[in-house]
Amino acid sequence: MMSIAFMGTSGADYYLSLAREDYYLKGGEPPGIWWGDGARDLKLSGQVRPEVFHALFRGFTPEGSPLVQNAGKEHRQPGWDLTFSAPKPVSTLWSQGDEALRREIQTAHLEAVKAALGYLQEEIELTRRGQAGSKKELAGLIAALFEQGTSLELDPNLHTHALLMNVCTRRDGSTGAVLSKPIYQRKMVAGALYRTELAAQLESRLGVRCSLPEKAFAFTVEGVKEALNKFFSKRRGAVEERLNSRGLESAAAAAVATLDTRRHKGERSRRARTSLRPGEPSDATLDSRRSRRWGESGGI
Repeated sequence: MMSIAFMGTSGADYYLSLAREDYYLKGGEPPGIWWGDGARDLKLSGQVRPEVFHALFRGFTPEGSPLVQNAGKEHRQPGWDLTFSAPKPVSTLWSQGDEALRREIQTAHLEAVKAALGYLQEEIELTRRGQAGSKKELAGLIAALFEQGTSLELDPNLHTHALLMNVCTRRDGSTGAVLSKPIYQRKMVAGALYRTELAAQLESRLGVRCSLPEKAFAFTVEGVKEALNKFFSKRRGAVEERLNSRGLESAAAAAVATLDTRRHKGERSRRARTSLRPGEPSDATLDSRRSRRWGESGGI
């Protein structure tokens, strides 16, 4: 799925903490990477550095030149957090696999995220200029991609925060702000594209079979047991428990309960988190015989 949230100026410290080098040295999540034609135009590539992220967050180039008219202003919208979350069976499979399998799943996930972002960049006019912003055009986007592997309850939850900066480049070399409304309007399409590409990548890379149950929103991976998915869904369980205790069931109430039960996930090492298993491998995960490639790599 794909969700969108404002990156408020008051929350800058949180987003900047994602780019802290010492966080990763402590065994946390992988370093962030730059994505987008706008990033390429500004010669941004590879690992996200805090000072560069901070400059773009405020609307400036890494060298300190303004990219938008309101760069550095107190109430300027710095950007949006586009979060792409893998379906639970994918996260479960990822958490229970060996290192080689996890790398393949992470690569599949990243390619799916890039496909969805590419759709937004290549198919939708996301910047404007001219009198009263009357002229709309495609934008070279700039996003910092931060992969994370757990939910707030430390359940396996492979997801990526695509932190989309509110600055972009244009084909004529000028720069400007990003229009967010079209992104919200195409949110469901981008999310569906992410899931479709992820399923295709997994089937191609691993030889697994992904299917979409009737009336289901997300696909499943054949052989990943539902009991294990539920075991690794404490976050969902906490929200449902809060709703049941108050006799509520609406979507609005669920949103409130989600915020109400949120807690800090801490900085536990990824290796430690992916080595925790509820039982013997034969009870926990997908039968490696379902895939010749899985069998060759030793399965899970």
